[in-house]
Amino acid sequence: MPYNAFKPPAIIRNVHLQNVLSTSSLRRNLLARNHQQFIAEQKTVILEAGNGVKLSADLNAPLKASNRKLAVLLHGWEGSSRSAYIISLAGKLAANGYDVLRLNFRDHGNTHHLNRGLFNSTLLEEVIGAIEFALDEYNYNNYVIAGFSLGANFALRYGLRNSHLAKPASAIFSVCPVLDPAHTMISLESNWSLYEQYFVKKWKRSLEAKLEHFPDYEFKDDLKNMNTLKQMNEYFIPRYTGYKNVETYFKSYTLTGSALALLNTPTLIVTSKDDPVNPYSDFEKIAKPEKLEVLAADCGSHCAFLKNMQLDSWTDDVALEFFRTS
Repeated sequence: MPYNAFKPPAIIRNVHLQNVLSTSSLRRNLLARNHQQFIAEQKTVILEAGNGVKLSADLNAPLKASNRKLAVLLHGWEGSSRSAYIISLAGKLAANGYDVLRLNFRDHGNTHHLNRGLFNSTLLEEVIGAIEFALDEYNYNNYVIAGFSLGANFALRYGLRNSHLAKPASAIFSVCPVLDPAHTMISLESNWSLYEQYFVKKWKRSLEAKLEHFPDYEFKDDLKNMNTLKQMNEYFIPRYTGYKNVETYFKSYTLTGSALALLNTPTLIVTSKDDPVNPYSDFEKIAKPEKLEVLAADCGSHCAFLKNMQLDSWTDDVALEFFRTS
């Protein structure tokens, strides 16, 4: 269906400025002010995800279960349930009648103590398990999924499993999904160095937090000498993911080629042709079944899409309209 085009003011159109502003303290402060009541009413809950795994989430809902629709939001790598883009969309949806569950992946959102094992991007089963637990615990039958970046990849994989679930989602919204992790890693390593160093710093900080709770892990000394994503991937993937090398690990959650061919849930992918993290060429290499729509803006950077000088997000509007009509 047609959506309003993304046309930001020229002064904030630049790809890097969009990214910087989208995660800036200025925007976080604006979101905190604009969604003050929403944030004050959030409740942190622990979800049983199966096999002893526990995941944390922030829930905004009435004290007792209602017949309202639930929106489940999935953040990106090294983000959290309280990332700016998550709060922005969550607040928008809540203001329009949705209850909202903002899930934290394992080892995200200061939850390193909940599980001994390290996070990796193949842990879809525990994400499904946590969502199923929440649906049953809080008595929801009608829900949608929205994800950003790596969370958008999880959302698409959830969609592939959706028709086999006891309670399937009614729609999937995916913003700037990682489609080919190997290509995404090349982009991070070859574009503006700030991007790679941002993730190196955050990943190392996360692993250091893991060591505080599980000091018997043996990577403490090795971690100190790692300064690139390539070094970290080549060290941690064969040791802690169950995959023998980086290549097979990345392939396990790659979504190009025919991977999305059996997607049978109304799904909208939103991306930007100037995304510095995910090459736009990857979006031209995916299967496009009848219920999948791809909306590609000329600009918007990576999960930014700031539409005005108030730093509001265009994707929030698109998500609301998509869910309304799905």
